[in-house]
Amino acid sequence: MPSTLDAAEHEPTFEVDYVPGVQGHAVLAVGPDGAGVDALAFWSLGPYGRAGGAWILPLATLHENTERLRNVMGMIRGTCVTDWTVDRPLEIVEKLDGLLPERMVAALRDNIVVVPDLLDEIAEERKTYADAVEAYRATAKSKIVPLVWPSEVPEPRALADWATASQQRFAASPVAGQALALTAAVARAVELWQETEQLRYRRAYLRSFGEPRSLPPRWLARLRAANAPGRA
Repeated sequence: MPSTLDAAEHEPTFEVDYVPGVQGHAVLAVGPDGAGVDALAFWSLGPYGRAGGAWILPLATLHENTERLRNVMGMIRGTCVTDWTVDRPLEIVEKLDGLLPERMVAALRDNIVVVPDLLDEIAEERKTYADAVEAYRATAKSKIVPLVWPSEVPEPRALADWATASQQRFAASPVAGQALALTAAVARAVELWQETEQLRYRRAYLRSFGEPRSLPPRWLARLRAANAPGRA
């Protein structure tokens, strides 16, 4: 009798924070720094959410040292700014208008992804795979078990609460806490996707969807578009 579930010997693996054509994500946050002074935090994240660099600059000094600001912002060139909503990063970008080249400001405005959309896409892809399993079960002669995901895709509010609580002990200031929480949320969304592809690829009849994908298609397309020549 044929096996209903392939062994995990062909378990897909994902390179450590590297995806061709992708620079990654950026996190921007405004809030009090360790001294209680309003500051702007920049976090640079790879495609899988690993932090590559972090900077915190007092808001009051941005006009005094635009060269430093531009150098720091250059570190997130070609990335997608990631947040819980579109409004928050747009408000921050408004604070930078006039301090950065127009092209850089335009890129920040145009390249924004929000965590709820990432979660929705993962849930959509999981439903597609689950529906394919049900269709296969209707014709298969052997017993086919439904897909059971290691972790369910959380609601955005639940993920935000978890990310904020999990990062509190690491944050040296409120503004750093905001950035760390978003970083944790992006990394968790990536983990949920990798769980999805690993479980999907174990079943031979689901390999018709193709080789394991590093990120969901719309998410990946946004990251690649942000890093495309003429856009970054």
